Amino acid sequence: MQPNPFVSPLFTGQTATTTAAVVNVSGNSSVVVWITGTGTTSSGVVTIEEADDPGYTGTWSSITTVNASDVTGGATKAIHLPAFATPYYMRVRISTVIGGGGTIAASVTGL
Repeated sequence: MQPNPFVSPLFTGQTATTTAAVVNVSGNSSVVVWITGTGTTSSGVVTIEEADDPGYTGTWSSITTVNASDVTGGATKAIHLPAFATPYYMRVRISTVIGGGGTIAASVTGL
């Protein structure tokens, strides 16, 4: 479990499909995923996923997606996740390649 509060950078400067490390967000009353674009991000998708086992090798459950075009030009999008008392793990991945010449960064914060 992450200490409270915590800030965990997941990846920076990414354009290719990639999956960030799994983050244990169990016991946090507030969890926010931050997706930030740099430059022009005209296409691509970032997916936020969850599982109850950090080693799960199947298809993780999708919480939501963020279109890269939503964070073009340095914009940031905050995605507020529900709080869970039970073991809860999340990860962020670029599920569709980022187009337009820009890059994507992702981080997660919790209380």
